[in-house]
Amino acid sequence: MDTNRILKENEIEANRVLTRILLVTLGIVVITWILFETGFFYIRVQFRELMISNILLLAVAAATSRYFKYEKPWIKYILMGVMTIVFAVTTSALTYNVTLLITIPILLSIRYFNKKYTIFIAILSIIVFYLAYLYGANHGMLDMNFVQYAPGTTIITNDKMWLDDAVRDIPYDSSLMLFNTTISDYFVKLLQYIIISVASVALVGCCQKLMQKQKDLTESTARIGAELELAEKIQRDMLPSIFPTFSEQKEYDLYATMTTAREVGGDFYDFFKIDDDHLGLVIADVSGKGIPAAMFMMTAKTTIKDYALTNKDTAEIFTIANQRLCENNKAEMFATAWIGILNIKTMILQYTNAGHNYPLLMRKNSPCEFLSDSHGLFLAGLDDTEYEKSEIRLSSGDRLLLYTDGVTEAHGQNKTIYGDDQLKRVLNETASEKGEIVLSRILENVNRFTEGIDQFDDITMTILTIK
Repeated sequence: MDTNRILKENEIEANRVLTRILLVTLGIVVITWILFETGFFYIRVQFRELMISNILLLAVAAATSRYFKYEKPWIKYILMGVMTIVFAVTTSALTYNVTLLITIPILLSIRYFNKKYTIFIAILSIIVFYLAYLYGANHGMLDMNFVQYAPGTTIITNDKMWLDDAVRDIPYDSSLMLFNTTISDYFVKLLQYIIISVASVALVGCCQKLMQKQKDLTESTARIGAELELAEKIQRDMLPSIFPTFSEQKEYDLYATMTTAREVGGDFYDFFKIDDDHLGLVIADVSGKGIPAAMFMMTAKTTIKDYALTNKDTAEIFTIANQRLCENNKAEMFATAWIGILNIKTMILQYTNAGHNYPLLMRKNSPCEFLSDSHGLFLAGLDDTEYEKSEIRLSSGDRLLLYTDGVTEAHGQNKTIYGDDQLKRVLNETASEKGEIVLSRILENVNRFTEGIDQFDDITMTILTIK
């Protein structure tokens, strides 16, 4: 997050808002002036002139701001300075009727998120409004409750003062009037103004701290996002991604996909040649999601492949890999997995299932069925687990689908799940299609089923077709 850019945009917007306020104030002053000129209200001549001055100041300031499209850094000083002067002029005429006007410039200055500027406006307001009170002491409409006279004072008329009828004919004492106006009246307001100013500056400080925290959070989020993006790339680079795989092979066809629920996932698939006559197939689903699952996934994938490249017995591969994954597994992560080794010459598939979803086997011209005669405990569960292996012979036209539970347990509307039956139906309907098309159709069908609902789990599939 670029704080300077945000502050600049905020200042332009604040100038725009303040200009609107000036225009509204201008409209009110113009209407009031017209009412006075038409005799609807009574006003003394000197105050009518002050109103005209206010109209000119407001009009020039608003026009200047709009002309420069609110963008110049000095516009805020013109706008707030004019507002302070206009409100002070009004205060000088109606001293005890407009007590709250001084708070407006101070409070509006908060909108700029600038402590120095808010302090400047607060000091300017206090000085200008004090001068307005001094002027009002001799020419404005004062609250005579603040002017202390001895009981029994004779009431006389005084033309200097613009007083209510109830307080006319009070003997005029300029020094006493000035003292009481300054001490009894303005001093009380000064304390209020100081409190408002301190609160305003503190509020601006809080805003600045919040912006700094937001900046730090944004930078941290961006850094984490970049790291997750790199982790996703590393994870995907670890999986086979070039299709068709082993294009020189005439006996089989392979295709796989993985759609993660987050930036990185806990699923993985793998296939690799052990030697010229044996093909290894692995699919797994690690518990949990995100970075921890991805790290365990990479460990599990590497461990299984390392043992598979030196051992053609799937039960032994999982038994040894399980022991290694149980070591130093304080996070208690685990993974369901399925491994198969295909003898390309004999087409005998040896396989072991460690708590994973049953693969779907589709014989040529026959509906698909689960390969469910072998099922052991998940990997990294108990270090003394012994796994078993099974074997089947594949023929031309046979197809084997490996998948994770992100497919069958995908959530749809009304808390329904995709389920085994829909997966079998799509696989049966696409019996004549290439493996790539089959996986694409399955994924499309799952997406339609879960439309409007966030993906809950990683979706990983591998399909083996015997040519």
